[in-house]
Amino acid sequence: MTGRPDELLARLHRDEWARLVAVLVRQFGDIELAEEAAQAAMETALVRWPDEGVPRSPSAWLLTTARRTALDRVRRDAVYTGKLAGYALEHPASAPPAENEAIAGLEDVFDEQLAMMMACCHPAIGPADQIAMMLRFAAGLTTVEVAACLLQSVPTLQARITRAKKRIAANRIPIAVPRESDALAERLDLVLSAISLIYTTGYDTPAGERVVRAELTGEALRLARIVVGALPEQAEAEALLGLLLLTQAREPARIDADGVPVALEDQERGRWDRAMIAEGTTLVERAARRPTAGRFTIQAAIAAVHAEAVSFGRTDWRQIVVLYDLLLARGDDPVVRMNRAIAIARRDTPAAGLALLRELESVPELERHHPFHAALALLHTEVGDIEAARASWERARELVDGTPQRRFIQRRLDDLRGGR
Repeated sequence: MTGRPDELLARLHRDEWARLVAVLVRQFGDIELAEEAAQAAMETALVRWPDEGVPRSPSAWLLTTARRTALDRVRRDAVYTGKLAGYALEHPASAPPAENEAIAGLEDVFDEQLAMMMACCHPAIGPADQIAMMLRFAAGLTTVEVAACLLQSVPTLQARITRAKKRIAANRIPIAVPRESDALAERLDLVLSAISLIYTTGYDTPAGERVVRAELTGEALRLARIVVGALPEQAEAEALLGLLLLTQAREPARIDADGVPVALEDQERGRWDRAMIAEGTTLVERAARRPTAGRFTIQAAIAAVHAEAVSFGRTDWRQIVVLYDLLLARGDDPVVRMNRAIAIARRDTPAAGLALLRELESVPELERHHPFHAALALLHTEVGDIEAARASWERARELVDGTPQRRFIQRRLDDLRGGR
């Protein structure tokens, strides 16, 4: 790594902080101690590197320094000493190494990071707190960034994280990957759902001036790769990574020169990332052959059908409807029903799809879901009901805070006026 020490450290904080904390938590069994030691190591580097130069392996240097800081804290604090002694008895393989043990760096810590993700998504922690913990300790975002991502105040977010950490301590939740197959399957589904939400939040940012937050989408892809690397035989892990890659492949064509979203039917498909599509498709096909294939595999298969189509008009909507039927067979979901109605509008007629969407208008989850009202607006337009289309676009505009999304909707409203 090259560059000024402060710039390098800023990059390392973004890229390595979560991994550093994961290693320390796995070895010391205490999240707060790991956070303090990691932060102290970063601060020490900020003081020493400008004068002493950047070490040959910055990651290894940070890990060594953080471990020493943690051990010093344990020696000084009787409470931490007792905690560490108990943790070492329960998890002897995770006990911290001697100070003179060689440090290998942070390049191969899939197990530690996956263990951290599993702890963040323990069933004893509430779903909203699981997401906050994943963003903070697995994705490595700051507290302020997590609060902004979840549209919460910083005090509220801090309270969530504090509550989750207390539950981990009170329930003696191990920082480990469950060995029992049932427990692993349950926790893995929570981890994958959390990663999916991180990606979705970054891919379609609900507020602000940007449509995409690349730091979130990139982090979700990195976390998905970690899970696949640590659990290579898990179909749903492969499928989620495939789904994210197939979605991310559209990114170059998804936003116009003015920063406004481009609808799928209007995207220039020649700009889609074909290498990313090839990798995603391979993962989906592999996942589909495994007996543990589930909802992420079906969702990824839908994304693959879109990716294979040479144009929007030549999309295999029959296959997409069948896949949505398979998703609904696994459990009712209003958003899936909405997407199935849109697919039926393409497979059959706009009127057929509109009739199905109208049946969902009283569903609370969709009433405040702006894509639902956008879908209504499009189909109302296609059947010639301009006034209903205008009302639906206006309702969609009320429900979005992001400037680019509001500009997209305003363009559609202007088109309706121009079409009079």
